[in-house]
Amino acid sequence: MKQAANFGIISLVSILLFGSCEIINPPEKIPSYIRIDTFKVVVNEFDRGTATHMMTDIWMSVGGTNMGVYTMPFTIPTLETGLQTITIRPGIKLNGISASRIAYPFYEPVIIDLELHEKEIHLLEPVSTYKDVCKFPWIEEFEDPGVSFLYPVYSDTTIINQRNVVREGNYSGAIFLTKDAADFEAYFDDDIELPQNATPVLLEFDYKNTNGFEVGMYLIEDGMMEWNSLVYIKPSERWKRFYVDLGTKATYASTTELFRIVIRAAFELEDEETANIYLDNVKLIHY
Repeated sequence: MKQAANFGIISLVSILLFGSCEIINPPEKIPSYIRIDTFKVVVNEFDRGTATHMMTDIWMSVGGTNMGVYTMPFTIPTLETGLQTITIRPGIKLNGISASRIAYPFYEPVIIDLELHEKEIHLLEPVSTYKDVCKFPWIEEFEDPGVSFLYPVYSDTTIINQRNVVREGNYSGAIFLTKDAADFEAYFDDDIELPQNATPVLLEFDYKNTNGFEVGMYLIEDGMMEWNSLVYIKPSERWKRFYVDLGTKATYASTTELFRIVIRAAFELEDEETANIYLDNVKLIHY
């Protein structure tokens, strides 16, 4: 009887020990994987311009769990399995600054219901379009004979429609600078009102340039104008898209009546005879 009792005690202790080990070290979940290489935009309305963009990041949640921000292309694991709702928002570098990454505010989020399986890599190819509430007070694609820019008297040169260096379509706008034509300034041909309630406002454009240039705004109030520089765009050997934040300045300038959007440049290349700045697909967007 004593041996049987001891055996029972040992068995009970063993069960408790092994049971507690399973509680302390539960079986590890096997993840599934999500892969995204690119983000596509479709624009069907002619009055919203082209679909050109430079989305670099993805802001994503799976099954209501925020997964974070990832630079494309990427493959990430998730412990969520089974049927899940995946929400995807593309992101940009605001004002060209890597530390100022934001979810792009004007595209519809992409929502996908997908069955996730352990160990499998699920390739997603998100496609979006502009939200219906977006407004486009200024679009310049340089496809028409004239352009929607005006020039002050001290600008040495103007924007020329040309077809030798083009981002898309048949034409882009070119600014040619030399030592004798060293200063350039142009502004949108209408001074405009902007939302001043912290609503996102972006000026977007494609560019390729050997000479840096500046984007800013004149703040107009009671007939007086005050210059505000916003960003300086460095030279780029390939076409890129830039996103300038106008909304923050418009919100702080709460008493400003009108805004004049301006592009400036000065010849910078000491060892060259000419410098160039090419622009395409200019858009001003807000809600």
